[in-house]
Amino acid sequence: MSELKTENLSCKRGENIVLNNINFSIKSGETLVVKGRNGSGKTTLLRILSNFITSYEGKVMLNDLNILEDNLYNNKFNLIGQKNSLKDNLSIKRNLELWDILYNETLDHPNLLEHNNLHQLINRDASSLSDGQKKCISLHRLNYNNYELWLLDEPFVYLDEINTNSLIEKINLFNENMGMVILTSNINLPKKFHKEFII
Repeated sequence: MSELKTENLSCKRGENIVLNNINFSIKSGETLVVKGRNGSGKTTLLRILSNFITSYEGKVMLNDLNILEDNLYNNKFNLIGQKNSLKDNLSIKRNLELWDILYNETLDHPNLLEHNNLHQLINRDASSLSDGQKKCISLHRLNYNNYELWLLDEPFVYLDEINTNSLIEKINLFNENMGMVILTSNINLPKKFHKEFII
C-alpha cells in the first residue's frame, strides 16, 4: 500500500505566503478533497505535488521517499489542470492523437467517448466546444493507465449532473483499484470522499 504525505509544507510566491505548514496524508484507495476559496493555494499545492514548483519548505513524501529525490515519481501521477489542455485550432481527433503520443498509449477514443455521449464531437475543432464539453474531453485523459495517483484541479467545474456522476464513478473505480486521488474544489460535491482538507 502506498502513502503520499506532506510534512510542514510551506510556499511563498514573491513575498506572499501561499501555503503555511500543510500536513496531510493519503493512502492507496483513498480520495482527498482539498477545499478553499479562490486564491487560497489549492492550485499551488497541486503544482508542488506534480513537481512544477520545487521551491518550498517542508517535504512531500511518497512511501517515505522525498518526491524531489525520486527519479520515477513523475511517471506515477496523472495531472489534469483546471484549464483544458486542448489545442483550439485542432480537431478533437487530432488532440487525442497527440495525447496518445504524449502518454505512449493508444486508446479506443470513439468507444470511450461514447460513454459520455461525446463521440459525435470527435471531428469538430476544439474551439467550437462549450466549456463543459472541453472539460469532459480533458478528463478523458484519465483513461490512460499505469498511474497510481491522480491530481485533479477543480475537475467538477463546468460539468453537468450526468458528467459529474460519471466522474465520481470513475474516481470510485480508481480507488477500488487502489489508486489515490487528490482533487481541489471550492464547491459542495454530491459525494463525500474519504478525506477532506481545508486550506
